[in-house]
Amino acid sequence: MKLRSIKPIYYQGNVLTEGSEFETPEQHGRELIQRGYAEAPDSKKVTGDTADSRSKGKTK
Repeated sequence: MKLRSIKPIYYQGNVLTEGSEFETPEQHGRELIQRGYAEAPDSKKVTGDTADSRSKGKTK
């Protein structure tokens, strides 16, 4: 299972920083996702600031 770290993770003797992509067995990957340490590499998060700035127009 291919994942991207959300928080620093100690895995296979290395510390994976935020945003690092890595491969792990399916069961371990599901546990990391459930605990909030990793996400699928294709998932994209939209921050509230970005979404708000696009929806609000300039008014005078």
